[in-house]
Amino acid sequence: MTILKATNLKKYYGRNESLVKALDDVNVSVESGQFVAIIGTSGSGKSTLLNMLGGLDTPTSGSVAVEGNNLEKMGEEQLTVFRRRRIGFIFQNYNLIPYLTAYENIVLPVRLDGRTEDAAFLEEIVNFLELDGKLKNYPSHLSGGQQQRVAIARALISKPAIILADEPTGNLDSRTGDKVIDLLKCTAEKFSQTIVMITHNPQIAEKADVRIRIEDGRIA
Repeated sequence: MTILKATNLKKYYGRNESLVKALDDVNVSVESGQFVAIIGTSGSGKSTLLNMLGGLDTPTSGSVAVEGNNLEKMGEEQLTVFRRRRIGFIFQNYNLIPYLTAYENIVLPVRLDGRTEDAAFLEEIVNFLELDGKLKNYPSHLSGGQQQRVAIARALISKPAIILADEPTGNLDSRTGDKVIDLLKCTAEKFSQTIVMITHNPQIAEKADVRIRIEDGRIA
């Protein structure tokens, strides 16, 4: 089953001589349960692509569909709710809220939606990510690797259709980074989760099921 489909995506900035084609006619299809790496150097368009796939930015033309739902056809409020429920995000700098505990950060997407978290599922995630004993800690009292594990748990808690990970090892040393990628891969398998990750690191990309290379805004 196709979870994510981007068709003829274009993102242009400027005009005439100053026209920049950040994305130029990109097509991507991701199947349920796949762990996909989008690899490219700095400035290749990979972050722009991830923002389009997650509905964080609007393409100049083309379409993005998650579970058959076209993001560009949604109003702003509808898109915000859809993102919160169906798309999980993991960022390079973790994006944890400093004045919330690890537990409060994890359950935030569900609470913002006015729902109550699935306690049994939360316990399963916490045990799997080895966060027991850390839930009362604030981000400033967690290591980089622990903060990224909290971010992974937060991305999982809503049981999204897809998780988008933006350079998830970018702020980690290579040993911790390798552990986080292995954990992401295991997470995808254990929770039947579809993950799209962007990276500039070929060694990290090798761990994915599918690799997509992007250069100068085009799929290479």
